[in-house]
Amino acid sequence: MNTSELQRIYPVVGMRCAACAVNVERAVRKVPGVSDCSVVLSENSLSVRYTADEISPRLLREAVRAIGFDLLIDDAEADRLRRIEEQELHELQVMRRDMTLSWLFSAVLMLLMFVPVHPTVLRHTAMLLLALPVYALFGRSYHLNAFRQIRHGITSMDTLVSLSTSISFLYSLVIFVLGISGVIPLPHHLYFDASAMIITFVLTGKFLEKRATRNTGSAIRQLMGLMPHEALVVREGCEELVPLRHIRPGDVVRVRPGEQVPVDGIALEGVSSVDEKMITGEPLPVDKTAGSVLYAGTVNGRGVLTMRTEKAGADTLLGEIIRHVREAQADKAPVQRMADRIAAIFVPVVLVIALFTYAAWRIWGGTEGNALGLLCAISVLVIACPCALGLATPTALVVAIGRAARNHVLIRNATALEQLARVDTVVLDKTGTLTEGKPVVSEMLWQCAEAERLHYQSLLYAAETQSTHPLASAVCEAVQSAWPTGYAMPQLSDYVNEPGQGISFTHGTHRYRIGNEAFASSPLVRWEHEPQPAAALIYLSEDGNPVARLSVTDTLQERSGKAVAALQRAGLRVVMLTGDRPESAAWVANEVGIGEYHAGILPEDKRNFVRTLQHQGHRVLMVGDGINDSSALSEAYVSVAMGQGSDIAKETAMITLVRHDLGLIARAFRLSGATTRIIRQNLFWALIYNLLAIPIAAGIYYSAFGWLLNPALSGAAMALSSVCVVGNSLRLRGVRI
Repeated sequence: MNTSELQRIYPVVGMRCAACAVNVERAVRKVPGVSDCSVVLSENSLSVRYTADEISPRLLREAVRAIGFDLLIDDAEADRLRRIEEQELHELQVMRRDMTLSWLFSAVLMLLMFVPVHPTVLRHTAMLLLALPVYALFGRSYHLNAFRQIRHGITSMDTLVSLSTSISFLYSLVIFVLGISGVIPLPHHLYFDASAMIITFVLTGKFLEKRATRNTGSAIRQLMGLMPHEALVVREGCEELVPLRHIRPGDVVRVRPGEQVPVDGIALEGVSSVDEKMITGEPLPVDKTAGSVLYAGTVNGRGVLTMRTEKAGADTLLGEIIRHVREAQADKAPVQRMADRIAAIFVPVVLVIALFTYAAWRIWGGTEGNALGLLCAISVLVIACPCALGLATPTALVVAIGRAARNHVLIRNATALEQLARVDTVVLDKTGTLTEGKPVVSEMLWQCAEAERLHYQSLLYAAETQSTHPLASAVCEAVQSAWPTGYAMPQLSDYVNEPGQGISFTHGTHRYRIGNEAFASSPLVRWEHEPQPAAALIYLSEDGNPVARLSVTDTLQERSGKAVAALQRAGLRVVMLTGDRPESAAWVANEVGIGEYHAGILPEDKRNFVRTLQHQGHRVLMVGDGINDSSALSEAYVSVAMGQGSDIAKETAMITLVRHDLGLIARAFRLSGATTRIIRQNLFWALIYNLLAIPIAAGIYYSAFGWLLNPALSGAAMALSSVCVVGNSLRLRGVRI
């Protein structure tokens, strides 16, 4: 990067869809001095690299404002997330208000179409008054954006919406004024209803999309919230709380019991256990001593650790996860709605046809050529108004999303429905995806008489209730179920926590230890059988004599094996990725029938694995449940989160499985194929009547048959196309998945 180049992220105001993001990006790229930029719609933000000597943020803001949006450039970095959150919430509230009022006015307007009101002038007046606020007030952003974008040679869904509604409304207004003035007879049908309903449907679709992208952006904000704001730095023997932004590599940091590790680094002294689930996905705590690697955001156990800073802030592993999630969202070309792609061709074609129609009538139409040419040109634009196009995608998505929700699948990103059927590789996380993600005591072996076991179980329970070790709750749950009613809790004394080893205490005249083998048992003791390779072992000893061995494991989810087999039968390549130990990964992979797996990998490795597969031409479905999966989920072609997983994983993913059942993925695959077919059929029905009627509207058959477009016929065509679209979408309710 040039020394004078700056990389900045600015909030963008007013973006409502993927087309908006593309247009903002185009406008900024045209500013001299901008070397690179990308828009992340889910964050409503613009990431831009520019030469500070050539341009300023104000020039960027002017370029964005010129096409109908705004750029917030005056905020300090600390206030940026807060301003984005406030702005997004305000935009969502405005969209909800406009959508609700638009539906209210449109519903009454549509009712007037079927209720006989006489005289006709009274009916048309009421429809005009109802359609006016929808067109001019609730749809104002589409008209303004279309005007600004056309000035810059850009067409989008805004262009289509503004053009079709303006022609319908203004044509109807002119005919209405001429009719009540007595210049022409007042027709029975006008197009006020069409202008209002188009805006209403499009507002609904944009609101649903905005709400989904806002939830996706909150995943990054939550990730950033996991980063500690300050650290306890040791300087010249004194401890000092220092803001994280002032920490530099080489600083010595002390992490107290229960605190988050603030930076990446190497432990210098101390013994403790650290919960690294957010980084590695490993459900069991990891023992840390001098020389161990520590990661920012992980949670320290009961010991005190002193560490040397290697990386801080955005350079930490957690910072890299945040950056990778953001980059993955920015690198993917925003998926255009089918309606936007159609608009890019449909709008210019219709305009050309209308102009050609007028010119043809003007040249060959004789004395009535000018009047008929104008009438036919306007008729072409009106009949081409795709009322049902606004319904084509939203109605299918609403039905499909509802159907999926009833089957415990929450689809948060419409793109997932289109892309899911094209997936050829499934990458599965282990912990919390194939397994339950919760440690449980799977086995207890004893070196004592059966009559004495209740006594020792009560000691285990009493000791572990005082422990903050992550496995303590699993031990308590396992032993308390065996207690008879009224059994007294034993009293312990001289309770001592030995970080990284276990706990010791006295009861009566005996001294007990609970912890690892070196601390509480002896490797020479012979147990009944070998433990499961994936198990963490906890030992109980009395006065140095072994009493019990507990195996703590993360149990397999009961449907995992069948789900993996079903995916493999469908011809999909299934791979397991985990940050867990190789022996644990091998055991799980063998149990569920996965032949390809990779163990001991970090979040960046997962992301790189997914990226490599996709660079090789594969379309990857990633399934995960933890923070450590979020960057891989963002990178994947389609992403799925488990419902019991972290909020960040669920908000990053396109799809969430409410029930812990991987078999639901197969249902989602079938629903994806059905929905894609329905949307394509809807687009056909949304346009076919209009396209067939355009030749009639243009007057091609006038000389031969005397046919000119009847306004009632065009209204019926639009209504029929809408009915076909809605009816076709409702078929998704009965599709077998």
